[in-house]
Amino acid sequence: MKKLFTLAAAASIASIVATTLPAAAANTVTIKWNIQATASLILEGNYTNTGAGGAAAIAPLTIANAGIGTCAGGGAAPVGNGTTALTLDYGNITPDLAQTTGCVGLNAAEAQVSTNDTAGVALQESLTTAPANGESLCGIAIQANKPAAWSATGISSAGLTAAAATDTTDVTAASWLGATCAALTYGGTSVNATAVPAAATDIVNTNNDTQNPAYVGEDYVLLVPKLTAKGADQAVVTYTLVTN
Repeated sequence: MKKLFTLAAAASIASIVATTLPAAAANTVTIKWNIQATASLILEGNYTNTGAGGAAAIAPLTIANAGIGTCAGGGAAPVGNGTTALTLDYGNITPDLAQTTGCVGLNAAEAQVSTNDTAGVALQESLTTAPANGESLCGIAIQANKPAAWSATGISSAGLTAAAATDTTDVTAASWLGATCAALTYGGTSVNATAVPAAATDIVNTNNDTQNPAYVGEDYVLLVPKLTAKGADQAVVTYTLVTN
């Protein structure tokens, strides 16, 4: 009887060993994250159609408005090309005795905007330091090599290339006319100039990041009233990026 019990116990143990264990459950670690939108810009002054900043000083065109005022230039070359702090020098300006004189800086400043936001970004400008002697600063956005209106409506960044950011249309001084930003024309056609406002305002708003960086070029026109007081003056424009 003892021998039979031992054999039965052995058979039972063998049966347990031979039984297939159930498959182990998957033991996983899930790692999650969320990439945030980011954007940055650099500025180039007196820029070219390759996106490079110019080494020479801006030579402003003169809008005489039937007067004898002049924008003689002779200022310093741009300081800060390729950075976020750009200084442009329009040089010597002689106001007229009766008319407003305009000094046109063609391809004056270009913002090169990079972003990872597929919804695009808004590039805004504000006049954070206004001229002290009554001068006005007008901004003219350039797209497809000609003036374009400032706009908060989203556009594709695909057209904002370096080659398309230069103003190749408005190059003859005698064709310019106007004593206010809104009234500026070239060859009788509005150039969509905007008086740079104190509050941040969209100059362009993109709806994608197809072109990276996007090149946003701008002409700046300085309007100098009759008999503006002698002396150095300046304006400061602040660029702001807002992701969409």
